[in-house]
Parts: sequence; C-alpha cells; structure tokens
Amino acid sequence: MPLTADRNVNFYPTDELIDLPVDANARIYKGALVGRNRATGYCRPLAAGDAYVGLAYAQADNTFPGNQAGGILARLHQSVDIVHALAGVGIGDIGKDVYGSGDDTLTLVPTGNSRIGRIVAVESAGVARVRVQPVASLSGVHENEPITVLSDATQTLTLDHMNRTLLMANTAARTLTLPPVSTVRAGGWFRIVKTSAAAFAIVLDGNAAETVDGAATFSGVDSVYDTALLLCTGTEWIILSRDIS
Repeated sequence: MPLTADRNVNFYPTDELIDLPVDANARIYKGALVGRNRATGYCRPLAAGDAYVGLAYAQADNTFPGNQAGGILARLHQSVDIVHALAGVGIGDIGKDVYGSGDDTLTLVPTGNSRIGRIVAVESAGVARVRVQPVASLSGVHENEPITVLSDATQTLTLDHMNRTLLMANTAARTLTLPPVSTVRAGGWFRIVKTSAAAFAIVLDGNAAETVDGAATFSGVDSVYDTALLLCTGTEWIILSRDIS
C-alpha cells in the first residue's frame, strides 16, 4: 500500500563499495583483486578465469573453524581507477584491455585470465592506471556503448539486442538465432563476447536460411573473451571483425 510517512531505506553507492559473500575457507587481503568462483558463486582471491567482481577494501577472513560459504561478507571497491604494476606496459598500450591472472597480478594476456578493465594511462615503466569494472555491473552503458548481459541459455535475439555489445557467460553450447535481416535493415550491428572459460561455443545462427559470412552458422566464439562484431547488410550478416583465440 502507498506510504503514509517518511521511511529510511538502506542504500549503497553501487559504483563505489559493495558487500559480497565470501567462499568457504577463503581469506581475501586488503587490496586484493577479487573474483567470483564460477563453481560456487562466492567471492575469493581472484584466480585466473574467475569473473572479476572488485578490489578488496579491507581484509575478509573466512578461514575460521566451522566456516561456511557466505559466512562473512567482503567489502569491495567497484568501478574505480587503480595504479598497479603491469609488466611490459607502454604508452602504446593505452586503451587496451587488462586481465588478472591472480589476486595480485595484472597482465595484457587474455587467454585463460579474467578481464579486469582498461588502461587509461601509463604512470611509469611497468606501472599502469587501470579503470577497473566488474563484468557483472556492465548492463547499461559503458564508455558510451550500450551493453547487455545475456542469460546463459539458447535464445533468439530481437531488435532490442541490436547496436549493443552482448556478454554471455555460457556454461554449455548455446545458440543465438539472429533476427531476420529484413527487420534489422542495413547497418544494424551487435558485438558478442564470450565471458566464461567453459569450453563450449556460442553459435550464431541466421534466421531461417539467412547466412553469417556466407555460412548457415558461425561457431568460432568458443574460448573465453572471444569476440565477433556482426553487421547486417540488409540481405545477410557479415563479420566485420573478430578476436578469436
């Protein structure tokens, strides 16, 4: 029923701090890169391939006797810039994606690692300023580009998915059926990014007999961080660019 008096509602600035449950027998140190264990869904010191969820604001120790998953919360920074060691970084790397291979290590190598964010400045030799952003917070607009996190399921894309970057953390083979080219019309596009390490493809399937790069389907998006940018010509789908490991 409608309010008839003032009330207090607990809230948190979501781009700054967030509290998330910690995995069983995990200790997260202050300043650690924190990942979500894909097997359990709980936070832990980032391991390569985890979904990055934030930077630890304080230590969170869930190793006490009788601990259980979710027994404590970790307070994390989200969507901040950090200054961090990054081996081999140079001025020409500004704008590149950065990945984590552990709770204290950043790398420019995507394969098998976890996307952390993007280089916005080089502070000194081997030290970068990185704009970190958890994938789970990306639905909306990021860097002036609309982004949608797709559910982990075979599905048919609609016009609402067009002109967006689509993220999918698939845990099994999934098929995305594309909308008819006649409804999208020439110039419509989307970018698909696989965000899970599971060894299953995201298959792109044209509507009815419509093709993708002249073929009935495209199944090259099958490794973590594989990316394909598709464009509708008005008669078919073509792949403008691809970053396939």
